[in-house]
Amino acid sequence: MGLEKQLNFRMFQQQEEDINHVGFEEEYTLYHAVASGDIDTVKTYVKEYKKADAVSNANNGILSKNPLQNTKYHFVVFAALITRLCAENGMERETAYTLSDLYINQMDVCTTSSSILNLQGDMLLDFTTQMSRLKKENIYSIQVIRTMDYIYKNRQKKLTISEIADSLGVNASYLSNLFKKETGQCITHFIRHEKIKAASNMLRFSDYTYSDIAEYFGFSSQSHFIQCFKQEMGCTPKEYRKKNYHIGLSMR
Repeated sequence: MGLEKQLNFRMFQQQEEDINHVGFEEEYTLYHAVASGDIDTVKTYVKEYKKADAVSNANNGILSKNPLQNTKYHFVVFAALITRLCAENGMERETAYTLSDLYINQMDVCTTSSSILNLQGDMLLDFTTQMSRLKKENIYSIQVIRTMDYIYKNRQKKLTISEIADSLGVNASYLSNLFKKETGQCITHFIRHEKIKAASNMLRFSDYTYSDIAEYFGFSSQSHFIQCFKQEMGCTPKEYRKKNYHIGLSMR
């Protein structure tokens, strides 16, 4: 059977059995949590890896008919994605790739799928913890750190300084001045930078339209999103997607 026929047959089987690969929204939420060092969110994913029936999750896809080999393949692909994600978001590349190598070496001697998934959960939490430390290694006040955390977790919303200040229980003017003093940039610029950084991942890893992405991250219009993107990235969303589309996910 030719590759095209195999593809059509597999797609038909999956449709009949209601099997779908992990959705982009879930995938993106996980990647965003790791990159921003959101340990609490990542812990919810780790719990799923450590469940007794985790190995039976059909959404993982079939990379091998051998169940153990299938889990090992998924581990390596996942390790590669997380490693590149963390390296691109500030982790020292040698540290990221060495950590990945160590986990893959540990996985290689595992003899059960459940032990591999347990290790995958440990790896995920380890990378996230490293990113969390990295995000906060510059000495900022607790108010500025909490402001950054709030923005990381809510950057898909239309954020305002007043809203952030209210959530932290501080005066908006005080918070604005403190943030600018410690980071060298105003809160609104930091919010825009984080939104554009997240939007660039959606351009790379999804087929969402520019208007969908603009709406998702709370931009007033598609043209406003394009303008902000070009200011931050030096190119339009279309140019960025053409150059970077699906880099790092082609093996999934």
